[in-house]
Amino acid sequence: MEQKGLRPLSGKVILVTGASRGIGAAAAKRVAQGGATVVVNYHQNRERALAVLQEVEKEGGKGMVFQADVTQRKQVEEMARAVREKFSAVDVLVNNAYFPFEVNSLHEISWEGLEKATHHELAAFYNCARAFIPGMMEKKQGRIIVVSTRLAQQPLPRMGAYAAAKAALEAMANTMAIELGPSGITVNVVTPAFTLTDASAIMPEEFKERVRKSRPLQKHLYPEDVAGAIAFLAGDESDMLTGSHILITGGSHLQL
Repeated sequence: MEQKGLRPLSGKVILVTGASRGIGAAAAKRVAQGGATVVVNYHQNRERALAVLQEVEKEGGKGMVFQADVTQRKQVEEMARAVREKFSAVDVLVNNAYFPFEVNSLHEISWEGLEKATHHELAAFYNCARAFIPGMMEKKQGRIIVVSTRLAQQPLPRMGAYAAAKAALEAMANTMAIELGPSGITVNVVTPAFTLTDASAIMPEEFKERVRKSRPLQKHLYPEDVAGAIAFLAGDESDMLTGSHILITGGSHLQL
């Protein structure tokens, strides 16, 4: 929670894709605590999105929900127009939307499965970049925050489609950091390890405990832990950070 009277994100319009659950929902609430106006994007579950918006408003923030499949360019363009009409151009884009993927060994996965995973990740980011970067350029400042995964650099068996797609996403983010820097726009990546969300609830408790114990901090990782890093990157204190990859792992990335 922000200290009383300190609202470091006041005046900023922040769009969070995939914000109806998990890390996206936690990020929306966290930036609202900082005084931001929050656009809660969702694909299917309007009820969840409205519940997140209620939390945003409880924190004293303003906001709106908008349904859009961010892999579809026209839907993203419609969202951009709606946000600009209601508030202003987006100041901060949090590229967070999650897409299911085929779990299999890379030598056994279908080409369609690999192609689908990569297409979804890259199309979502590409479409949002095309729609929202022009507004940031008009203001001569902006923030783009990409939510990736530690699996992109530290893969696990049968997770190759997801790892490859996220690695490609990180390469896009790195390139954009170079290209957009002269326009005052920063691009950073948040890289969490295994995080306890509703989506990860299907994993066995034994696995979750093994992951926790493997971390030097010996703690579970929650969406709120990732949201704190996102809020920091959205604010002015991160002015000189671009092309950075913030590892949120509890120290597990140091383990062999």
